[in-house]
Amino acid sequence: MKQYEYEPDRHCLSTMRLLITAAVVIIIFAAKYFIPLENVVFIIVVSVIAIAIFEMFIHLPMYFSSIKYSATETEVSKSSGVFIKVHQSVRYSSIQYTTIISSPFSQYTGFNFIIFFVYGGQLRLLFLKQSDAQEIIKLSGSISVKGDRHVP
Repeated sequence: MKQYEYEPDRHCLSTMRLLITAAVVIIIFAAKYFIPLENVVFIIVVSVIAIAIFEMFIHLPMYFSSIKYSATETEVSKSSGVFIKVHQSVRYSSIQYTTIISSPFSQYTGFNFIIFFVYGGQLRLLFLKQSDAQEIIKLSGSISVKGDRHVP
């Protein structure tokens, strides 16, 4: 049984860092504009910058390095988590339908998501390379046709 391994696109980490930086700048300007107390503004600015630095340089890199996807001839699996490890596995025969979400310029941003909806839940494959997302969809689609149900 052949197993395919996938990892998240590293472009997405840079994109997430840019988005966090933009959000921090907006929050700081909003705090300075709407809050007249300088001490409160200072506390907000320091707190927001500390949270952003933790998220951008500690949590997100650890999270991206922990994400692993694998696909075999019969199932797709996901393993992720920084502080709490989560392992999910779904058989292709139990998939009801699939949603693919791609952002504009997704080959540069890494915002390609596949959501497999199964009986009682869903499996989300996040931050895939565009080529990996297409390969997973082709693999899952070809398996569904070969399986015990007919997909037109």
